[in-house]
Amino acid sequence: MSTKKSWIDEVYTLKGDNQALHSTHRLVLFIDALLAIATTLLILNLHVFADTPSNSLATQLRGQEANFVSIALGFLWITGTWVLSHRQMRQLRGVNYYMTLLVIANVLTATLIPYATNLLAAGYRHSDFWVGVEAVSVVILLSTVISLFQSRYALHHGLLLNPPKPRPSGAHRPIALVIWYVVVALNVLSVVLAPFAPWASFAIIVATRISALMPLASDRKGLPGDLELDVA
Repeated sequence: MSTKKSWIDEVYTLKGDNQALHSTHRLVLFIDALLAIATTLLILNLHVFADTPSNSLATQLRGQEANFVSIALGFLWITGTWVLSHRQMRQLRGVNYYMTLLVIANVLTATLIPYATNLLAAGYRHSDFWVGVEAVSVVILLSTVISLFQSRYALHHGLLLNPPKPRPSGAHRPIALVIWYVVVALNVLSVVLAPFAPWASFAIIVATRISALMPLASDRKGLPGDLELDVA
C-alpha cells in the first residue's frame, strides 16, 4: 500500500540519497572561474605612481616588498585550493545537491584569501602582524573543514568512482580521511598560535598548503577518473 507523501516531500527532496546525480563538468568550470577571479584580485594592492626625486620607482618597489610576498603566498594558497578541488572532483562519479553546496561553499572561502593576504602585508613588521596571520589561518581552516566534510559525504553517500574496500568492524578509517583530520588539527593549531606565536602559525599554514601541491596516490595514472591521452 502506497503511503501518501507530505507536502514537504512533494516540494522538496531533502534526503541526499533521493537526489539526482549530475556531472561535475559545469561545477569544475565554476570553480575555475571563481579561483581565477580571486587570483586576479591578489595584484590589485600593487600601485605605481609617477617617478619623483622623493618617490622613485626603486623606492616604490622597496616599499611594496610585503605586498609582493603576500601575492606569492596568496597564489600558493589559491593554487592549493585549486589542486585539492580538482583532485576531489576527479574522484567523483557525480554530485548531488548537497555535495554541490559543499563544493561551492569551499571555493567561496578562497575568495577571502586576497583580503586575508592584504591584512598580512599591512601588518608586516608591525605589532599586529598576527591579525593577518590569524585571518589567513581562519580562511584556510574553513576551507579544510569543508573539504573534510566533502570527503566524508562522498564516502558515505556512494559518490566515489573508486570507493575504498569494505573494512572489518572496528578497523581504522580510510587513510584519506585520516590525512584530512591531521590537516584540520594542524590548522586549528595555527589559529590558536597566531596571537602568541604568529611566525610559528604562519609556518604551519604555509607547510599545509605546500603539502596540498604534492602528488598523492589518487593522482596515480590508471585510477578511475584518470583521463589518458594518446600522444602521437
